[in-house]
Amino acid sequence: MKKNPSQNLMRQYGALIALIILVVINCFTTKNFISVMTLWNLFTQATTVMILGLGMTIVIATGGINISVGSVLALSSMVLAKFILNGHIVMGVIASLAVAALTGAVTGIIVTKFKVQPMITTLAMMYTLRGIAKLMNGGTRLSYKNAAFSRFAYIKIGGCIPIQFAFIVILSLAIFILMRKTYFGNYVEAYGDNALATRISGINVVAVVTMCYVLCNVLACVAAIIETSSITCADPVNMGLNKETDAIAAVVVGGTPMSGGKPNIGGMLCGALVLQLITIMINMNNIPYSYSLIIKAAIIVVSLYVQNCRDKKV
Repeated sequence: MKKNPSQNLMRQYGALIALIILVVINCFTTKNFISVMTLWNLFTQATTVMILGLGMTIVIATGGINISVGSVLALSSMVLAKFILNGHIVMGVIASLAVAALTGAVTGIIVTKFKVQPMITTLAMMYTLRGIAKLMNGGTRLSYKNAAFSRFAYIKIGGCIPIQFAFIVILSLAIFILMRKTYFGNYVEAYGDNALATRISGINVVAVVTMCYVLCNVLACVAAIIETSSITCADPVNMGLNKETDAIAAVVVGGTPMSGGKPNIGGMLCGALVLQLITIMINMNNIPYSYSLIIKAAIIVVSLYVQNCRDKKV
């Protein structure tokens, strides 16, 4: 059965429509909302979730999930901070990226070779990596003093555009091209639509799925690099905490099917902005933060309900 055009429209642009509606509402209800500062705050505060969401979109497109990205972020930050303390910024970046890639490869191999459910695998990785991060400095923050690196997160291109915005644009375009214009992206989508048929067709699904988890964790490391620069320390307890749920929420709101299939990169970015905009709206109107959690939960439930209804009609 063919999909209803209105269903396709909502899947592709539902998050964008929700974002526009929220912006319009805030223009009339939130004082001082219309300003360049608010716009940049929206983007910079949503940076971590957006970058994590890019990786999460790739994994969810395979029909999997990765709830360990918050712990990957924390561990990558600790590795990076250790090197920065000794004055080795470049080596720190390389080492943290390597650690993230390695953890992604391990996750992918467990999921594909040992046939362990992605939720169980990444749950185990979440606890393991968070534990390793805590052991690296006795569970306490690891602060550093490096003016060059701490300024990185505050660079403004052309004197006005935050470096975070540039990262989001470049990474999003790269992932979009990877998923839409390459064989790899086709294999990921095919595996998410029908894993058995993809295996039978001769595609190396172990390599494809493992690479998805590697990319997801590497992107988590990129988020860690920016965040570590921003707060001038690595916090093994709080960094990345619950960020995996925000990333998953952004993907769900963005329209990528949780059952796997076609990824919606633009939708995920809009979904992340919707979730962050709710937080900003709550803060600027002096409403208790708890309400933002309730609103976000309601949005996720509605998004999943719409997905399920759409899938039943296909």
